[in-house]
Amino acid sequence: MLQGIEQAHCASLRNRMDAAGCVFEFVLLAPEAETRVDEALHRQALQQLHEHLMHGQLEWHRALIQNPEYAHRPPPSVTWEQHRAQATPLAAEQVQRLLRVEEAPQEPLELYHGFRRPPYGTRFKGGEEEARALFHEWCNLLGLEAAEGVQVINWVDGFVLDWQDGDDNPPWSDYFASGLEWWGIWCMTVWNPRRRTLSALVASATD
Repeated sequence: MLQGIEQAHCASLRNRMDAAGCVFEFVLLAPEAETRVDEALHRQALQQLHEHLMHGQLEWHRALIQNPEYAHRPPPSVTWEQHRAQATPLAAEQVQRLLRVEEAPQEPLELYHGFRRPPYGTRFKGGEEEARALFHEWCNLLGLEAAEGVQVINWVDGFVLDWQDGDDNPPWSDYFASGLEWWGIWCMTVWNPRRRTLSALVASATD
């Protein structure tokens, strides 16, 4: 079993990321004592990530339908067939690559570029220094660090941009449809044994 860790720091970080224009969503979880952390538990984290996404979308919908013009707008839905998701564990050097903060991506899996450069850009009053500080704070909260035992699983490896409905390998959630137009998609889970936290992050966006 997994328990959500919704500390004030999580809420503060989400608010600051949203204000800056970042498009990542995330959850921070903790397994119960003696729980075996295996692929099945990582998939449970994906399920809780979906619940977090739907909570946000339903809150948005409740606010929207207060306007009579949108009173009959149907509630949002997001398909989420996590049983179809393929787990791709990252090697230690790939985890290190996630933490790089170079402005232009040199290789795949450079997370900072996605954090800093979503389709509509980001706005940091303190410029690059503030952006990097917030990125490092986020990674730290997620338990994403280049330390022994940290396990990161990529759940969207192999999907190609400009995906079309006729392709043989459709994404396992329609949440990713917008990002597959051109910008890209992210979905990872991070187990940090030292902290005993299991986090999940996701992003998909277009202009």
